[in-house]
Amino acid sequence: MPLVSAIIPAYNGASRYLDQAIGSVLAQTCQDLELIVVDDASTDETARLVLQFSRARYFKRPENGGQAAARNDGARLAAGTYLAFLDQDDLWAPSFIEETLALLQAQPEAALVHCDGYQMNEGGAPLHYDAAMKQERTITQLLRGGHDVATSGSLFRKACFDAVGGYDDTLVVWEDIDLAIRLYQRFPLLHLPKPLYRHRLYTRNVSRDIPSERALMGRRRFLEKHASACPPGTQLANALARDWAHYYGDLGKHHLEKRRIGEARCAFWLSLQRYPFNHKAWLRLLRAYLFRSVQTRPAPSRHTP
Repeated sequence: MPLVSAIIPAYNGASRYLDQAIGSVLAQTCQDLELIVVDDASTDETARLVLQFSRARYFKRPENGGQAAARNDGARLAAGTYLAFLDQDDLWAPSFIEETLALLQAQPEAALVHCDGYQMNEGGAPLHYDAAMKQERTITQLLRGGHDVATSGSLFRKACFDAVGGYDDTLVVWEDIDLAIRLYQRFPLLHLPKPLYRHRLYTRNVSRDIPSERALMGRRRFLEKHASACPPGTQLANALARDWAHYYGDLGKHHLEKRRIGEARCAFWLSLQRYPFNHKAWLRLLRAYLFRSVQTRPAPSRHTP
């Protein structure tokens, strides 16, 4: 029976660095591990790629369910005492399992150990150091004690993972944050201040700065789920209000892009009700009121001097 189960959720990974992720698992200095690749109903050559690696166990889901569902399937298949999840476009340093495992084994009451990492570009070059302890005043950080538990930078004790029910696969975003919060509520979390993983960033464009409707729905469900842990008059309640303000601001941007001017105005007002000191929200609200007049202004006559 392996000590550690390494799980990679994959979707159309043949052209998205899956081979590199698998290679970084197989190159670990700790070899007491199994590798499980959960194919989330890919439509490309992911299966053929994975089956080239004799040490990889391959499982294909009948329909696409998202990363949380794929990770949970991997955890159910896992035989290891410990679980490590690696996204298909991320990488581990060769000693990732060895170093995190030693720390977690030494403290049997802890649920996980997470480490620092590097953000890298699409070509794999490091961009900046990503420290895994953060003290931002958001409920996503406050509710997990500052532990910024990156999925690809964490080793979990399977018994603790199972005790809290694994990932919430109804969340389409922030399912990793939600899991860390539920673990932090019951168990100690450990931090190893060493950069032992790399997370790949993709080139952004203007349209990607506006959240999709699916992502907005996921954020709303996350905030509603954890609102009861933020009693009125507390630092958590203030952080929750700011997070709601940010959510409604992004919702307004989404509506504005879709030319839903009335809905955009309403969303920006809701944002300002929760945090009235956000000057960006005021500017966006002003833009929403100016938008229609700009759109409907008659074109100047060709005879206008």
